[in-house]
Amino acid sequence: MKIRTIIMFLMLLNCLISPKVFAEEASENAFKISNDSKAVIAGNGFDQQGYYTFRPDLRKCLSPLCGGFFVKAVNQTLTRCANGSRQAECYVASLNNRKNFDINSAALLQGLIKPKIYGEFGNLGIFAVKAAFSSSTDTVGAGLFVGLENNGIVCITTPCFSADQYLLNRSKIRAISGIDLGKVGASDLLLNEALSIMAKGEVLIASGVNIQTEEVAGKGITFVADQFYLPIESNSQ
Repeated sequence: MKIRTIIMFLMLLNCLISPKVFAEEASENAFKISNDSKAVIAGNGFDQQGYYTFRPDLRKCLSPLCGGFFVKAVNQTLTRCANGSRQAECYVASLNNRKNFDINSAALLQGLIKPKIYGEFGNLGIFAVKAAFSSSTDTVGAGLFVGLENNGIVCITTPCFSADQYLLNRSKIRAISGIDLGKVGASDLLLNEALSIMAKGEVLIASGVNIQTEEVAGKGITFVADQFYLPIESNSQ
């Protein structure tokens, strides 16, 4: 009877200690992933590459030298342009929008800058659009541009690293313990749509910063968004 009592006590003690140990190990691993130069490439089919902010060219000069778009790769200091040079942003004379996305509603594009010759004007480039995203508010996104996904991990304490964060235009992934969309200021309708995307196991695109948090069983990482982006449906026939 005494042996059985001792075993039950040890099992109970293990249950009380294990959550803290697990959380501490998860926290350490999360930071190791983020600082590893050989970070993991997304293996769930999510494409982290080819994300650009853009703005129309409003200069008043002869087309196609003016009137196109300026595009900028997110999370990159310089963007590779159609002529091979690297600039803060690149001019493209036109968009190849075969899927007929509503570009006027878009704030973020996924695609590729390609060379294109415009007669005597030379190579002014074209942007081939793969996907388009609208922003939830008029605020311009800043900080890190990431993809956020529920990784299915369930914990009995905090921090719980139950989300994966994909750094766009890179090949890095890190585990995070929290996602805060509340500071974006989006409507309840759009906020619910964003939460629904993650609830379905899909990836939500957002911009913001990671902050370290003190939680019950150790240090966590919460992504605080300043903007999130919702996919625009294709209007192609």
